[in-house]
Amino acid sequence: MIDAAIMLGGGKKIKSILKGSKGGNNVAVMVMLVLFFILRVLVVQYTYNKVAPRLISNLGNPKQQFKPLTFDEALLFTLLITFLF
Repeated sequence: MIDAAIMLGGGKKIKSILKGSKGGNNVAVMVMLVLFFILRVLVVQYTYNKVAPRLISNLGNPKQQFKPLTFDEALLFTLLITFLF
């Protein structure tokens, strides 16, 4: 049952590429995985460097000095959490 659900849509194509049929290349798959990993690292680095100073500045200060996140910072924070987990 689960195997049939996994093979819906693009799952068959991915499985055939990984097995090497239809001209799939293991080196190309490895390069794509490395590039995807590097992209994730860059996104996490950028979002953390943008959002962390605001979060850290709000940690120990009283409520009068609280600076709320802007929409852009909240969006980046959500992206950061999504890419980390």
